[in-house]
Amino acid sequence: GVVIPVSLSEVFLGFGDGKAFASLDTIGTSSLSVSLSNSKPLSFKDIARVILGGELGITPISSSIPIEISKFWLNTIVGTVALKMPSLASDFDVMVYLNADQSTYNQTSLYDRVKKLLVSYEWSDCTFSVAGQKFKAHKLILGISSPVFEAMFYGPLSSDDDIQITDIHPDIFQLILNYIYTDKVEISSIEHAFELLYASRKYLLEHLTELCIAHIKDNISVDNVVEILNYPDYLQDKQLISYSLKLFCQHAGYILQEKKDSITYSCLKAFLECDRMNISEKDLIKHVFEWTIHCCEQNNILDMFENRREVLKKHGLFKLLRFLSLKPTELEEIVANVNNLLLPHEYESIKEVLKSANINENDVIDSIGLISIPRNSLNLEWHFCFRSPIRSVAPIIIDSNNFAIHCRIKANKSVFINSLCIPTRMTPPVLFRSNNAKIYSEQLGVSIMCESNNKDNIRDNFKKTVEYDSLVDIQFTEPYFIKKDEWYKISFVWLLNRHNPNSYVVEFRDRHYAGQKVTFEFDDVPFSAANGGSFLGGLKYCL
Repeated sequence: GVVIPVSLSEVFLGFGDGKAFASLDTIGTSSLSVSLSNSKPLSFKDIARVILGGELGITPISSSIPIEISKFWLNTIVGTVALKMPSLASDFDVMVYLNADQSTYNQTSLYDRVKKLLVSYEWSDCTFSVAGQKFKAHKLILGISSPVFEAMFYGPLSSDDDIQITDIHPDIFQLILNYIYTDKVEISSIEHAFELLYASRKYLLEHLTELCIAHIKDNISVDNVVEILNYPDYLQDKQLISYSLKLFCQHAGYILQEKKDSITYSCLKAFLECDRMNISEKDLIKHVFEWTIHCCEQNNILDMFENRREVLKKHGLFKLLRFLSLKPTELEEIVANVNNLLLPHEYESIKEVLKSANINENDVIDSIGLISIPRNSLNLEWHFCFRSPIRSVAPIIIDSNNFAIHCRIKANKSVFINSLCIPTRMTPPVLFRSNNAKIYSEQLGVSIMCESNNKDNIRDNFKKTVEYDSLVDIQFTEPYFIKKDEWYKISFVWLLNRHNPNSYVVEFRDRHYAGQKVTFEFDDVPFSAANGGSFLGGLKYCL
């Protein structure tokens, strides 16, 4: 028979004209002999004495009776057990009523009952072998969740043999089962999301596919956008590619500079086919020429002029560079660059075409693309991070002794920052009754330092006529990059006009901000022993 270990707290046995009530804790692998001669209810000790003592001559020493189950069916709360009787010639059936605390039947919802099957494997009727690891499951649950499993188990080619899975990792297959049984899935990384996306498409689990794509989109940043675009086409999604390419094009200068060594042929080609990006064609061409050096190194190709040119021509990348949209001075700069890959006759051909008012296709050699329309730039989508005020504190006084304020900031995603929001001075008492415009010239220096390398990545001087008792944005000349999970120290320093004390209203503000798929953490360095307010009120950022 089949041995099934089950933990029971109450069992009602009914057989023949005899009935018994007992408390059983563990079912093991030994056989249980049952006496049919008694017709009155028996206690557990009586049963043990009659069965074990009378039949086998054994005195029980615990409240556990091991039995061997050869058949076990459950219908509502009734089970039928076929018991093997070593002292009798034949086996016979016994009705079993279950009332166990851990029983499936005590679960409060269908979700809980099905989830229990996932972890207990009770009544499983199919087995998957994934990279040598066994997974038990239930055909019915899988079949109603996926048309692929339905055909596998109930189609004309169905089989009861173990199902071999060779193209999915065991961890990912477990996530598939978790989703099918619970309608929930925990995706821990972009890599897991792509592997799960492949598996969900294989088994036609459309909602899981949508969850995977949504997770990837929610976690795309300049840190991993190249990694996402590098995935093969069969794992990609059109909407996902479009979203990723837009992010790449928005921050093309940074990504080409910092991620050049991880860009693949297919990723670069998809990028070069775009008509809008935030980088000049001159700088784009210089980056692409330099990229060929990294490409040769990664593919064990000898770093030679001819091989680097062949990398671009073989994959159709050379013609995607818009040489005909350059200015003559930009062309000269490209040719003078150490990484230039243009041949002399190509340079002369492009130079002549650029001098002409009209471009004649016959004048352009085959190796050069014909596109002369410049690429357009993309607008960045900026978001405002506002730190909610908690309570007021005493004003900050800037004078010759205290003229610097510091704040620390960290983000869970890499972002670009283009402005900081700070308060302006409090109106001096002498101006309260004045009819003149309540304005003044604010002058201060701003620096941002990454604490991991103690280098000032940006220094800027702010000078602007502003109103008293208001807020002002300190705009950077160009966006500043904040790397994820790194602490940055922002310093505000008053270099001039420190001889007259000036007061600034500050408040205790929230240390955390979450919005637009990013979370910021702030740490206000106390200005003095008596003042620990928040001078930085917010910032503008984009992903």
